[in-house]
Amino acid sequence: MRNILLVDVDSKIPNIALMKLSTYHKSKNDVVSFLSLGKEAFHKNYLSVIDAKQYDKVYVSIIFIKNKDMVFVDGCKDISFGGSGYDLHSKLSAGIDNLPPDYKLYPLNNISYGFITRGCIRKCKFCVVPEKEGKLYFYQHPSEIIKHKRVAFLDNNFLAYKGHKDILQYLIDVKISCQFNQGLDMRLIDDENAQLLRRLNYSGNYTFAFDDIRLKDIIECKFNIWKKYIHDWGTRFFIYVHPSMDICTEVMARIAWCRDHKVNPYVMRDADCHISHNSRFYTNLAAYCNQVSFFKGMTPREFIFKRIKNKKDRGAFLYYFTGSGWGKRSKDGA
Repeated sequence: MRNILLVDVDSKIPNIALMKLSTYHKSKNDVVSFLSLGKEAFHKNYLSVIDAKQYDKVYVSIIFIKNKDMVFVDGCKDISFGGSGYDLHSKLSAGIDNLPPDYKLYPLNNISYGFITRGCIRKCKFCVVPEKEGKLYFYQHPSEIIKHKRVAFLDNNFLAYKGHKDILQYLIDVKISCQFNQGLDMRLIDDENAQLLRRLNYSGNYTFAFDDIRLKDIIECKFNIWKKYIHDWGTRFFIYVHPSMDICTEVMARIAWCRDHKVNPYVMRDADCHISHNSRFYTNLAAYCNQVSFFKGMTPREFIFKRIKNKKDRGAFLYYFTGSGWGKRSKDGA
């Protein structure tokens, strides 16, 4: 019997790897303790020192790269660091990875999490999945994932799996409340899978991605199929933003497209946006777009005068909106 400490540094949802490690060590009659640093580690830029003198083994999971050097474990000689924020290539052994997760680590959680597929067919330059997981492959059937009345799937490109329609039919048949919270690939929509998606007991808005203005034609084509099955404002698009993108023609054009097609944008800022000379503009843009009540209920002018006091910030915000032709589209006078 050994004393084991599992440390969740910055997961926003229950950490699947740590839960499987808990199952493994409990099967060995080890005593498992759990520490979640949570919001403290995620929001504050300071070193967390963990006193681990009483433990024989410590596992530390780090999801975000910025927190890689923010945790120090003292007093234990056997320490394993893992997670995407620490090493993209760190993985559980096959024997542990095949174990069920121990949700007792997160007693307040009421949602099952898991992957039907891993990997992706795309090679988006901002995404770590191709390096971390490789090409798309089947991983686990939903029947093995579902432990609660709700389930969130973490697949990176579920619709690229050749058996995805059979999986969707299974989810319809079991009537489970579900969500694909990493988003779906609009480029892979057809009438059949659109109808199946619409028949799911779906939680929240269906989410897709519009990461590059050069994809506009194919997004437009496939959205014309999708909109036959979904009501206005029932869809959300992740909008990836990087300082290298022209704000008017590449960023604002996609957001204006969302407005024109009555879908909700969700601005996903690259880390470089935070150190850009336009950092405050990106912050204000995300504040406006990422809250449905603001985007649907307020014009850019109304938002900027209500939320932002600095005249320079106001000017930049309105400059980019009008420069993209937003005022002509929406006739809101921005």
